[in-house]
Amino acid sequence: MRRRTWVTALGAAGLGALAGCAESADETPEAFEVSSPELAADGSLPNRFTCYGAGDSPPFVIDRVPTPTEGLAVVAELDSGGITDPVFWTLWNVPADTERIPADLPRTPTLPSLGDARQGRPEGGDAGYEPPCPELGQSYTVRFQVYALGARLDAEAGTDHDTATEAIGDAVLASRRFTADFERTPTP
Repeated sequence: MRRRTWVTALGAAGLGALAGCAESADETPEAFEVSSPELAADGSLPNRFTCYGAGDSPPFVIDRVPTPTEGLAVVAELDSGGITDPVFWTLWNVPADTERIPADLPRTPTLPSLGDARQGRPEGGDAGYEPPCPELGQSYTVRFQVYALGARLDAEAGTDHDTATEAIGDAVLASRRFTADFERTPTP
């Protein structure tokens, strides 16, 4: 099992187990809240965010960031049901006070428009969002996970996705997940 999958699962379980223990009933902190105006409520991934559309990265709206968040991160991976799922986007060191991660981020290692946030890359590929690209008749389930991090990460801009996801997993305070399905169908 890859460490990032185990760390992510452990972090989410640990946060859930401790949620009622850290504060009294009168001091319960508000939950980390993330939404996406472009990811459909029915769970399908719009064509715009695939290689058959514009290949844009999706937007996210961030609200109620938990204390002491030092940065935000996004990891997108295919949900193949395996122990190691292919990662196609890592984004980290987004400033904690960011309210919106816009769609269609440039495919560059560093994003000055997001406070010099950093993006990872697939092995042998370019940094940034690599849109899902199933073959005709093949379906994908895609997971987008948005994280509140307890520390800014030292991982270099343009590092490989595995290194980035491991660093993200080590700093998670809270997370929110979006799952979307996509199947390439023949055009009429």
